Amino acid sequence: MYYSYVLYNLENHRFHYGFTVDLKQTEKAHNEGLIDETRGIRPWTVVHHEPCGSKSQAIRRIRFYRTIAGQRYLKRILNF
Repeated sequence: MYYSYVLYNLENHRFHYGFTVDLKQTEKAHNEGLIDETRGIRPWTVVHHEPCGSKSQAIRRIRFYRTIAGQRYLKRILNF
């Protein structure tokens, strides 16, 4: 089972999108600076995740989050 996830940094008001098999381990890796894309900004919090049946579905979901419609969707469900 794959998960698509959205991380949020409260200090810089930035989002990061990704997919993983182990959500807790991935959040820990981001907060320990082990992921290049998020190394300079910490701490991160998982604000949204969705289970996906396959890796390709998780990738499609991440691509959706990055669109204008996806941003509107996330802001609506996360109350931003």
